[in-house]
Amino acid sequence: MADCRVRRAHVDDAAGIAEVHIAAWSAAYRGIMADEILDSLDLDRQTAGWAKSLSAEQNPMSTLAAVQPVAGASAGAEAPADRIVGFGGVCPPRDTAEVLDRLPEASGLGQLAAINLRPEAFGTGVGALLLHALEDELRALGYTHAYLMVAEGNARAMGFYAKHGWHRTEITHVFDAVSPAVPERMFTIDLGD
Repeated sequence: MADCRVRRAHVDDAAGIAEVHIAAWSAAYRGIMADEILDSLDLDRQTAGWAKSLSAEQNPMSTLAAVQPVAGASAGAEAPADRIVGFGGVCPPRDTAEVLDRLPEASGLGQLAAINLRPEAFGTGVGALLLHALEDELRALGYTHAYLMVAEGNARAMGFYAKHGWHRTEITHVFDAVSPAVPERMFTIDLGD
């Protein structure tokens, strides 16, 4: 995708991030998560959640947005100057000790908590641009290595992470925030130079 860049997300991005979140989950998780979960994703509810998250002063998540300029947008116009085509977030580890204690080393560990793209951005290089910016953000926050969790069955994502230097582990976990729960696989990376 031409002219794509990555910047820090802000509260005005909430609706665009919510659109991407719903479109990405609907495309990537169909057949992995229950259709009822994906079909019930609500733009207003997602937008409100993202607005709350992005405006929270003590939010541990550092959220970045991959954006493209909107053709014909001008400064001061009511229409947004950027179109959100992807987003991602990094943070301190959110998983339980039961999961993290299976790692050989957990000091200096950060988490790539999310990365989502509009389906039309799959395979265009936007994901790589965003992933590398998120890795840089982890380094800037002082993390020396990182992990992420991928839904079992999400072969596209697993291949993407492996292509970019992330290592598949034998550590698994069950994402039980949805029903039925979704098994996940941990990938890790050393963030050293």
